[in-house]
Formats: sequence, structure tokens, C-alpha cells
Amino acid sequence: SSIAHHDGSAEWCFDDERADLRVEDALAYFNDNFGSAAEVDAQEQFDVLIMDCLDPNDDHPFAKVLYTDDGYVTSLHDALTDDGILVVQIGEAVNNRSPSDENGSFENRSTM
Repeated sequence: SSIAHHDGSAEWCFDDERADLRVEDALAYFNDNFGSAAEVDAQEQFDVLIMDCLDPNDDHPFAKVLYTDDGYVTSLHDALTDDGILVVQIGEAVNNRSPSDENGSFENRSTM
């Protein structure tokens, strides 16, 4: 989308030199670069992380790890600067007739 109306920004948001778009295996990237065994370089940390995860009700062998592995979630935290923010899309929004995540098809989301 266009962000050209913001001073100093590129016409297309992913062309902005401040953006570091990565389309890769997030689990491997963050565990390798920011996990407990990694030496974190402050220059490599992110101000903002935006993740579009698998929906928690998707039945993929690795999906549960995205929501339940403490090491992975910690690596996301360690990848952020002190003032960094993490935005995560983890499934559809609930409504007042939806069961709680713990009792419905979004059980994985409740553990994150």
C-alpha cells in the first residue's frame, strides 16, 4: 500500500529502506538468530515484528510449536529492541458465541 503521504517514505511500503521484509521460516530464523544459544547483536534487533501465523486450528505438524514452544516465544522477545513491539495475527476474532480458546478449535492460541 502507498505510504507516500508520509514525509521521507517510499511510494510503496516495502521499498522503504527502513523496512526489512522477510518471507522465510520464522521459527528457524528467530531460534537461530535470537534463541538461547545465539549471541544477540543489538544492531540486528527489530523495532517492530509483524507475524501472520498459521491459524491455531490448522492441523500442521509444526503449527503447535508456534504457539507452545517457550524458546521460540522468548526468541521473538529477544529479537526486539527495548521499545520494540510484536504484532501477531493468530486466527479469526472471537465473538460472544464462540467457546473460549481453551475449549474450542483455537486451543493452541490460548497457550501463547
